[in-house]
Amino acid sequence: MSTKGISRTTAAVLTIAIIVVAAIGYYYFTLPPPPPKGELKFWNYWDGTNREAINALVKEWNEKNPNIHVTSVTISWGELLPKLMAAAAGGEVPEVASGDLVWMPKLAKTGILVPLNDFIKDINYTDFYPEMRKIGSYGGKIYSLPVSANNLQLFYNKDIFEANGLDPNKPPTTWDELLTIAKACTDPDKGIWGMELYTGTGEGLTWQFQVYLWQAGGEFLSADLSKAAFNSPEGKRALQFWVDLIQKDKVSPLAPWGLFGQGKAAMVMDGTWMVGGFRAGGWAPLTFDWGTAAMPIPSGGGQATNMGGEQIFIFKTTDEKQRAAWEFVKWLTSKETQIHWDILTGFMPVLDSVARDAVYTTWAQTTEPRLGPFIENQKYAHARPMVTQYPEISDAFSEEIQKALYGTVSVEAALANAETRVNQILAAAG
Repeated sequence: MSTKGISRTTAAVLTIAIIVVAAIGYYYFTLPPPPPKGELKFWNYWDGTNREAINALVKEWNEKNPNIHVTSVTISWGELLPKLMAAAAGGEVPEVASGDLVWMPKLAKTGILVPLNDFIKDINYTDFYPEMRKIGSYGGKIYSLPVSANNLQLFYNKDIFEANGLDPNKPPTTWDELLTIAKACTDPDKGIWGMELYTGTGEGLTWQFQVYLWQAGGEFLSADLSKAAFNSPEGKRALQFWVDLIQKDKVSPLAPWGLFGQGKAAMVMDGTWMVGGFRAGGWAPLTFDWGTAAMPIPSGGGQATNMGGEQIFIFKTTDEKQRAAWEFVKWLTSKETQIHWDILTGFMPVLDSVARDAVYTTWAQTTEPRLGPFIENQKYAHARPMVTQYPEISDAFSEEIQKALYGTVSVEAALANAETRVNQILAAAG
């Protein structure tokens, strides 16, 4: 054999070898990693019926996914956030947790949450309502997904309506109509009030007042979340309406919360969860006929409500456990699981596809039609500002606003004082 022949043979062998090595490298380096495995702890604060529901879903998951076992751990609402914050300082870390949506910025700031930007590429992220997606973002990254939701709408006492010559199937649709009906239903001699407002302090007052602020076209904080925005013509209109209901028109009392449930108020704005609570068999069943409706809106205003509920987070552990946690989160927030979850709990849809699903809508219409206004208006729910100082801001705001409700300061002074305190809190955080 000539030297030239040997060279050609050697070159051919080398070429084949290179191809084989390249093929082997391609095979090994492009295959996806093996399916994740692991034992996952899932911390949450759901109790009662909601606890039973999440335990049933976790059991279903475990039966279908033997390689990823999830243990649901119930921790009270008041203890869960402190435990999670302690985890950030080196304490016990769960692989997954769900918590109040307003906790997200505080948790994200600690650095213990896993960004979900790469994970969400394999789901239809835009199926979540826009305001809910906003809640999950912090510092340009996505750290949580919505897992449950609720909102506020109008409850009304049909018996009181009828007793005062009103159509029990015609709730108010505007602020003017609300005032007219409230006047017709108020009977001080019988201790009956037209409209119950929350007049305490804390998040209860802030949470309820924000609905009227947004309906009037106002905002709570500026778009960049750097300063208060509620001291505006819209904010003054909303607060003046509340003050007038109490001080001028005298159709709403300064009293502890709960008059509607006692049959002593014709109307109240309350949350989705009270549909289950008020009905027969609920934890606070009513003794009178009642209905629900979309919250009345001001002239020139628009539909708005406040958004409550929970978001779900993945915590930094190991790569395999984080991938396993994502598989569970993806399943729990999927359309099929969410339909089941919402039917079991009465939570509002977090996915637009669930709100339009025939199975879900048929259930709502036939089983509890009084959920209708909540379902229909979830798309108008606003997210509270995603700032770490929100609890302090809410307390300061409510303390100043309450003074106007009690008539000790003017509407203008209350809003100005609240603005000063809120801006100080925001400035102190840098």
